[in-house]
Amino acid sequence: MNNTMKQIRNERGMAMAVVLAMLLMMGLIGVASIKTSVLDMDISRAMTNKVRSFYLADGGLELAITRMNAKSAVVNVDSVHKIVNADNKLGIGYFEIQVTNTYPVRTVISTGHDEEGASAVAMNVNHRRNPFHPWNNAIFAGVGQNGKGIAGNVDIHGSVHILGEGEPFTDQNGDGTWNDKDEFIDLNLDGLWQPGEPLTLDSDGDGVWDPAEPFVDENGSGIYDQTLTATDLSFEASGTAAILNNYSGMDPLIASRIPPLPKKIYNGESVETLDAVLRVRHGKVNLSGTAVVGESDVSGGIPAVKETMDGTYVNDGFGGTSGTANVHSDNGFSEKYDLEVGKLPFPSLNDTSGGYIDHRTYLASNALVISGDLTLQPGVTYTSPLSPNGSISVDVNGRLQISGIVVVTGNVYINAGAGTKVKTPLEYTGRGVLAAGGDMHINTNVLARSDFPAQNMMGFVAYKNLHLADGGGASQLSLMGAFFAQQQITNDKQNQIAGTLMSNHFSMKDVPSLFQVPTLAENLPKGMPGGTRYSAWEWQILKWTWHEL
Repeated sequence: MNNTMKQIRNERGMAMAVVLAMLLMMGLIGVASIKTSVLDMDISRAMTNKVRSFYLADGGLELAITRMNAKSAVVNVDSVHKIVNADNKLGIGYFEIQVTNTYPVRTVISTGHDEEGASAVAMNVNHRRNPFHPWNNAIFAGVGQNGKGIAGNVDIHGSVHILGEGEPFTDQNGDGTWNDKDEFIDLNLDGLWQPGEPLTLDSDGDGVWDPAEPFVDENGSGIYDQTLTATDLSFEASGTAAILNNYSGMDPLIASRIPPLPKKIYNGESVETLDAVLRVRHGKVNLSGTAVVGESDVSGGIPAVKETMDGTYVNDGFGGTSGTANVHSDNGFSEKYDLEVGKLPFPSLNDTSGGYIDHRTYLASNALVISGDLTLQPGVTYTSPLSPNGSISVDVNGRLQISGIVVVTGNVYINAGAGTKVKTPLEYTGRGVLAAGGDMHINTNVLARSDFPAQNMMGFVAYKNLHLADGGGASQLSLMGAFFAQQQITNDKQNQIAGTLMSNHFSMKDVPSLFQVPTLAENLPKGMPGGTRYSAWEWQILKWTWHEL
């Protein structure tokens, strides 16, 4: 009995010891769990703060680049700091931006701050002239006409941008394509469709004759011009036609009045370059014979120049007897057009974005308006009426002065002088736009007297067509300016032109030479179509430079 009780007590003691040991272990586990939970919470809080401050930094960086591009002409580093840090609150935190003082490539550093932490990210950006600005080209072409953007051969030094996107129309039947009027059999010969007369063409299948869908005749052809197709030609070049990236062959008379080309290092060599790019949204580029887009890279030369194009972006590719064999570009020849639809429309005179009925109304509302036709020529003095909006005058020696905007309701004729003045050029000073309500004809040399385009800059605008050297005896003209025609620019001789030509369609003869001037887009006179819609400069984000600090 005593042994049994003793055994029971021993077992109870062992059980209690086990329970106490378990309770101790559980207590230790509990304490450890609490410590682990606290540690996990601290880690989680730190991670949350880190993530939050990271997103603040990244968001601040993105906002800084956007603000820099909104005022892209500003380069002073103190001014840039004020722009990017003007409002630095984001949610419950804020960001701080630092910009290095190097130029043109700068590093933008963004530090995000939340309640308890900070993170930083950085990116490199390059200040460059906006390659998508419509006036940052030698030629900018809109709709095209009869299946082409540029008809004829031309020697182009600089960038070319061809849209070929077709004319806007009212899609009354919602099929996405322009429809001409339906056709029918006129049983009663009255010239009108009557219910019951059979339709031989019923575009929308409604059994009712429909007129042609309304469209905007951008190029003045009188017929609807559709979007260029893959088999249409945006540009057909043969013979000595070329698109080049330098000033080879420029007339010294022009070269002495424009800025020298910028230089950059290419293949280990300092070369002059136009940073030329070919962009074609619709239509094929045909190259035949010796016609080229860019040239093979060759070292040396006085001066050393960049022969290859900086890039080609042609949706419908290259054709002709030479095709891609004559394309010499840093990115090859197969890349597609690199702008989204609608980002860069043609700066039409029908544009309503400026708050006016159209750009013609804007010009007339801000111009000296001259009724009828206007003829300007050396040897014949002309002085416009007085107006605070604009003025133009020419003296007997062909010195032309212009300011503001001058709109002529009729045609403008810029003619060669007579007698001893037959070879005297028109040399202009000032900054202004001369616009013709009809056509404009230029048949003599028209040059900035000096410092084109920073000091002296003239814009020529034709509401209809701009004709270069179409008069008798006009040949091999030297011209400088920004040239715009709503419908078509026609070049009839082997002219040399410094500046930019912009129109819906181009007709070129005798291989004229066009030379883009890179500083033109930032020096446009007030009133040029598309001149104020886009910034002439941009901060370009350099690929692969984003990193966390």
